[in-house]
Order: sequence, then structure tokens, then C-alpha cells
Amino acid sequence: MKRLLLILSTVFSVAVAMSACSGMLDSDDKDEVEAGKNYQTFNDADNTILGIYGKFMNLAESIVVLNELRADLMEITPNATLDMAAIHSHTATADNKYCNLAPFYEVILNCNDALDNFDKMKKANKLSAADYSYRYADVATVRCWVYLQMSIHFGSVPYVTNPLTTIEDLKDEQNFPVLSFDEMITTLILCMESLPTTELSTTSPLFGETIDGYNLALMFLNKKVVLGDLYLWADRHVDAARAYLGVIEEAENKLSTGGENRAYKVDGSVWDETIEPEFQVCYKRYKASDMSTFRNKWKEIFYRPSTNAQLWREMITMISYSSRFEPQYPFVEMFAPNGLGKYQLRPTTWVIDSLWEVQVQRDNGFVFDGRGRNSSFYYYNGQPVVAKYLYDYYAMSVNQNSTLNLEFDYIPNIYAMEGKWFIYRAGLLHLRYAEAANRSGYFDVAHALLNNGIQPNYSWGRSGGDVTGVQYTGLKPDTTTALSVPYPAPFFLDARQTPRNTPYPVFNSPWRTNYGIRQRAWVNNATVGVLPSRADSIIAMEKLLLREAALECGFEGHRWSDMLRIAMRKNREDGSGTAYLNELLQKAKPGMRYITPDTWFLPRKYAE
Repeated sequence: MKRLLLILSTVFSVAVAMSACSGMLDSDDKDEVEAGKNYQTFNDADNTILGIYGKFMNLAESIVVLNELRADLMEITPNATLDMAAIHSHTATADNKYCNLAPFYEVILNCNDALDNFDKMKKANKLSAADYSYRYADVATVRCWVYLQMSIHFGSVPYVTNPLTTIEDLKDEQNFPVLSFDEMITTLILCMESLPTTELSTTSPLFGETIDGYNLALMFLNKKVVLGDLYLWADRHVDAARAYLGVIEEAENKLSTGGENRAYKVDGSVWDETIEPEFQVCYKRYKASDMSTFRNKWKEIFYRPSTNAQLWREMITMISYSSRFEPQYPFVEMFAPNGLGKYQLRPTTWVIDSLWEVQVQRDNGFVFDGRGRNSSFYYYNGQPVVAKYLYDYYAMSVNQNSTLNLEFDYIPNIYAMEGKWFIYRAGLLHLRYAEAANRSGYFDVAHALLNNGIQPNYSWGRSGGDVTGVQYTGLKPDTTTALSVPYPAPFFLDARQTPRNTPYPVFNSPWRTNYGIRQRAWVNNATVGVLPSRADSIIAMEKLLLREAALECGFEGHRWSDMLRIAMRKNREDGSGTAYLNELLQKAKPGMRYITPDTWFLPRKYAE
């Protein structure tokens, strides 16, 4: 089995594509024969899933280019292709490489074929109900995610679930229902809600399987995250919050060990001689004003391999690329300034100078953000370089405080085009949960998650120092003897922790380690100040969350999606969505051609 899996990315993904995209208009009898040949056991089903993800890996370049280059954090260099330049300037025509929907539909058609045959296997008792449940849900989630991405960039797209459809068929869109953006979101929500399970597939044979040094568990899209995203696009904010919180609560049961409850908590700790902080920016205890003790572990999110146990506290979905297998990792060529890199895209001056470089650090007042300079980006020969995708290409040096740094002049193997595609992680999950909480009316929950965490923001003491009834999200009590009123699910986050050597009940609640996005990065809280109404505060908080998503998740393939989602929301509220997009884009691309409502979305074509 392992021998077979090792060659899947080069052989089986091609076989799956062939079965899905050729001969699909033959008779039903032949279809049954082919299904009987390729789908006999649950191992065959697992091989199909891996083949689908082999095709899914081909989408990385388009997802990052479309979501970042259309937005305001990334720009072209003189080495960029004409297709990249047109995407950047919002002037792309249908013949643009990135307007080709064939790679997206190649994944979808493979999914359609697999789902149809999984149904047949279940009916023929070749898959038990349990074996069918996870496998069907995993594949349907991939299909929904791909449809969501296409809708974000192309607006209206054909919705195809027929397993007999080919890429050639799609060229005549009159044969298929072409769904508008809102229609697609509604359809995808119904699909996700009808899945046989949305649980984490920890019992699947693929979960935890390590192939050629890569842990497959991080490869799979999380069903609850995808459903939460769909709810967020539909402005079903309470449902979105419930789905996102469900990801964290599920991780508490399935990914946490020893009662730590640190999975996806954006946790942190004080760095001293005994405690080793993970994925945070910090200084040694009591020495925050001494720059020589600066330590940046946050950047290791993008360096550690899929087999690293601590990475599971942060990374939800990440795909690793090996130079030994297809498809080739696209981001070395795109971002690296030497070696086999072509340095085609780089950070905008705006994101560097106006966002990362103006953040003020806690305690010492130093002005910079550890997530920016020498972390998300570096300077090489005076030019800014997107670095998140290059931690596997260049050699690394380590300073006296265990902070890693890229060494651009030393490439261990110039031909090893290897790296990772970061799809979902805890930082993004918290920001989207905060967006949902904010829009649901829980502005203070969003504030706590954005800044310094749950515990300090709800630490309302009672008489005698008893912590019972405090340190969880809720309404502040009227007196020191009254209990606070907890928020309802999904906005109740329990961070209670009993101090040592006290007579009070012992609490080691799940959210006690939550640090908050900005405290983990060791930058001051971001606040909206005093505004006339709660509605004004919600709008102001939404702007802060969008800004923080740039600081925390810049270049990871989410920026245009975040901007567009808020623009659509503004259009529904007061029709200001297009003006909002142009306001953001003009900061990074002065003089750029203005976007109009009919240019929010790209033209589309289908070319194999």
C-alpha cells in the first residue's frame, strides 16, 4: 500500500483524470464496467482521494496569484508575465492563463466521478457506512471549496455534478446551470449541510499516514472550516461562528493530548529558562526593552514540516510539495530572487511601510511587526521578497535566541523546488471567527480574539478572589458578589484557570492559554475608540480585522477573498462596495484603473 501511495502523485492522479475526463459519454454499461474495475475496496477509494488531491495541488499557483495579485499586498516585478500584469491591473481578458477554468473543473470532474462511484460501492456493500461516510464527505468538501474559489473570482460559473461531463462539454455553457455568486453559495451550503459527516476523519486510514516524510493528515480540507466560510459569505454569521468554533472544539477532543487544549488556540507563554514558547514573537522575561533578547518563533509556522507535532497547534490544512514528484512547486520560480527563481512578484510598498512597519510593540515601544520584516518578507539586494513560501528552498541560520533566518546566498540544492501551500491555519480561523462574532453583535469577543485573548478581557474578580464565574465570555456582573451572565453558544469561550494553592474549585478550561492574535505577535492592542453607536463599532472592528488579516496572513492566498466579502456586504447595506474596493486598491496601486461593478469578476474560458 505504501509503495502504491508513493507513486500516486505522478501516476494515479493521471489515471483518475483519464477515467473522469475521457470516455465519459459512453454507455451506462461500460461505465459500470469501469467502476467495477477501479473501485473494488476502500483502498481503491483512498487511492482515488489521493489522486484528486494530486490534481488539487495544481491549483496553488492560480489561487495565490488571483487572491493576492488582484488585491493590495502583492505587485509585479519587471520579470512578471503579461498574464500576471493583466491580473494585477484588473485588465485581464479571457485568453489570460489565470482565467482558464479547466484546471478547476479537472478537480471537480474527478470529484464527481469519485462521488458517483462511492455511492455505487456503498450500494454494492464494497464500502461500509462508516467507510463511505468520511470518504464521500472529504471529496464533496474539495468540490465545494473549488466551486467557492471559482465563484469568488469569476462570479457566475457552471455548476456540474454529473459524472459523465467532460471539459469539452463545458465549453457550451448552455448545457449546464450557470449559477450566480449568491446562488452558488446557497447551493454549496446545502451540499455541505447534507454531508454524511463533517467530523474530522481521524479514523480514516489516510489520517496520520506518512508518505515520503509528509504527514497526509494536514493535506485534507477541514469540512467545518469550509462550511464556516460559506456561511460567512452568506452573512449567516451565527452559523459561521458555530462552524468555526466547532473546528476548535473538535480539535480539543481529537488533536490535543495531556489535557493541553492548545490545538488552534493561538496560544502563548512567557519565555524564560524553562518554558519554550511556540509560534510567537517575544522577549526574554523582564527584558522586553533589550533588543538582543528578541525572539521570533512565529515565522516557524512556515518552516516546520507536516510531521512536526507542534505544527498541529497552528496548521489546519497545508500541502507539501516534493521535487521528486509532480506537480512541481510553483512558488520558488514566482518569488525567489536567485537560484531557479524568477522573482516575478513581490510585496507592495504599501503593505510594508503602512502596515507592518508602523506597528508598535508591547512594553518597549519598538516600531515594527515581527510578522513582517525578516518573516513574511525579506530584503535581498535592496528588493523586498515574499518569504513565506521559501523556507524550504534556502538554507537557514539560527541566532543566539533560536530565531531562524533565511540565507539567500546559500541554496542547499538549487533544483529542489520544494515547499508548502498554506490553505488554513489557526490565525486565519480566529480572524474569521472574530468577523462572525463581530457581525453577530459580539464586538467584545472579536476585540479579545484580535488583541490579547479571552482571559484578560473577561477577568472580572469577585470578592475574596474567587475566580468562579469570571474569565469566560459574558456580561460583566453588577457587583463583586454577582455572577457574570455567560454568552450563549457559539460565543461562550471558557478561559477559567484556578490560581495555585487556592481553596477554590479547580478550573483548567480550554481557552485559558489563548493569547490573542496581536499579543502572540507582541504588538499593542488595536482599538476602535469611542464611537457614536454599537453599529459604528462593529464597522470599525471589521476594518481592524481586515487589516489584521493582512498582517497575520499576508500572501497566503486570502486577501482578495477578504476584501470582496466585505465589499459585497457593503453593497447589500448601502451600495458602497465598489468604492470600498477602489479605496483599498488605490492605496497600494496609485493610478491604477478603477474597478467598476462589472469588473469585480474575471472573464472565463475552458482550455485543456
